[in-house]
Amino acid sequence: MLQTAKRWALLVIVGGGILALDQWVKNRVVETLALGESWSPIPAVANVITITRSANSGAAFGMFPFASDFFLALAFITVLIFIISYPRLPSHASLSRLSMSMITGGALSNAVDRLIRGHVVDYVHVQVGTQISNISNLADHAITLGVILLLIDQWRAEQRENAEKKLAEITAAVSDEREVNSLAGDGPDSGSSLPAEAPAIRGTESPQAGPAAH
Repeated sequence: MLQTAKRWALLVIVGGGILALDQWVKNRVVETLALGESWSPIPAVANVITITRSANSGAAFGMFPFASDFFLALAFITVLIFIISYPRLPSHASLSRLSMSMITGGALSNAVDRLIRGHVVDYVHVQVGTQISNISNLADHAITLGVILLLIDQWRAEQRENAEKKLAEITAAVSDEREVNSLAGDGPDSGSSLPAEAPAIRGTESPQAGPAAH
């Protein structure tokens, strides 16, 4: 019971923490910046990372615009599936629980934006030269990192399953070999040979009695 409570606590703390922090930052951005306005909290990296207010009606990192309703429904379906499957995860799947918590928090935060504002507020503006320029938010990065961690844990689970299967095959082969050897040891050709037939013992014939002396 205590272990189950701890697992649900991870979902609530991590998922709820991402939801609360992302919403707090988004509210601050909306209150202080106009749409398209930028702010450089760290001047040393202002040429790479800035805070820029942007409205996104598509998916994470600005992909697939004009599909807000679809992604809103997808977010709730994903969260519902995670909540149903979360308690069924094996005890060793701690990385999967963490990743599902991160994805849940990020998906809910962006879903709240779509419900309240009609779009997702993006603010993390990354620009590298003139080729790479993207605006996202904390929820997007939580979802992306959560998916990566989930894939890693799935790969580890497959490796563990393959190793256990190979170990089971080796154990079965060794057991079969021992059984064959045991059966062979009980056969007529086993190393324990029967004792050789003892040679017949000739009885000592008493000499024929001579004629009685007169």
